[in-house]
Amino acid sequence: MELTSVRGLIVRETPVGEYDKLLTVVTEEMGRITVSGKAIRSLKSKHMPATQLFCYSSFTLRKSRGYYYISDSALIESFYGLRLDLDRLALASYLCDVAAEMAVEGVGDEDLLRLTLNALYALANNKEIPIAQIKAAFELRCAAIEGFLPNLSACDVCGCAPNEAERLYLDVMNGRLLCKNCLRNVKHTEDLIDDGTAHIYLRLTRAIYEAMRYVTEAPPNRFLSFQLAADELPQFGSVCEKYLLNHIEHGFYTLDFYKSIL
Repeated sequence: MELTSVRGLIVRETPVGEYDKLLTVVTEEMGRITVSGKAIRSLKSKHMPATQLFCYSSFTLRKSRGYYYISDSALIESFYGLRLDLDRLALASYLCDVAAEMAVEGVGDEDLLRLTLNALYALANNKEIPIAQIKAAFELRCAAIEGFLPNLSACDVCGCAPNEAERLYLDVMNGRLLCKNCLRNVKHTEDLIDDGTAHIYLRLTRAIYEAMRYVTEAPPNRFLSFQLAADELPQFGSVCEKYLLNHIEHGFYTLDFYKSIL
């Protein structure tokens, strides 16, 4: 019987029967996989500590008839601090839903896994970073590493540098930066040629623009190491959320729940 060893983050769990669970696991080696856990809900199961939601664990898996089953497991990190705060727990559920959505079966994605682990670690252990900042930075960085990187280097139409533009706008659907004058021309063209395509333009303050540049360009373990004024954070969060969700093209129940308890 073929055995496979992987490390993975449990991003979703589905109870099956009285004691079993189906686990959705994001791994570095194989992307998203579904693992069947027999009797792992039993208090007597040796796999119980390593097979809870949000756990990052190592697994030895056997494959049978197209399904993976747990032969051995060991907990690496449980992110226990998430369970002490409902807001952080709810946000972690949303981040894991995004990771599950973006991961591809059979295709390894080290960057996505590392991003999600870093975000969960910050949520569980770092009380100095606002959770709204963690959420927004995760959303934008996730969009960037999964192929939706916005071009923030210059106005996409005239090429003027951001520090030369009177105002900056993010063209969400085209993933580009526009200055005030070019946005006016683009909108005028849209009025003349209505192709039925949705258009979303979000104004960016200088601080929000700089934060977006930092998040998309920082080293993986430093993407949260920036500061933004408290009055700028809500708009920053709105920009990042709208950018990600409009490219994914749907929302998440876990996001709705997170917002409902704030």
